[in-house]
Amino acid sequence: MATLSQTLLVDIMEYLRRKFAPLNRHYEGAWTDSFTHFRCWHAHASLLDAAKCAESQGLPGWYCFAVEFDSPRELTDGEDEQVRAFRFGTR
Repeated sequence: MATLSQTLLVDIMEYLRRKFAPLNRHYEGAWTDSFTHFRCWHAHASLLDAAKCAESQGLPGWYCFAVEFDSPRELTDGEDEQVRAFRFGTR
């Protein structure tokens, strides 16, 4: 059974992770070629930089994803819209 101090520590850590998530987030460009997935491994501070990096590979199957606390995650709807606007020139 968790003690009050353990519960408080978990709550504090969860709060800090949410509050400082932008400091622990970066974006990466990725693409597929011949049914193989590749990623750039660059820690891009902005989604636009990651999109430009992925696009520079010259392959139509490029995409971007976010990395938070060393774990990859899908883009949010808003982030995905930014990538689509860049890809299709609607920004």
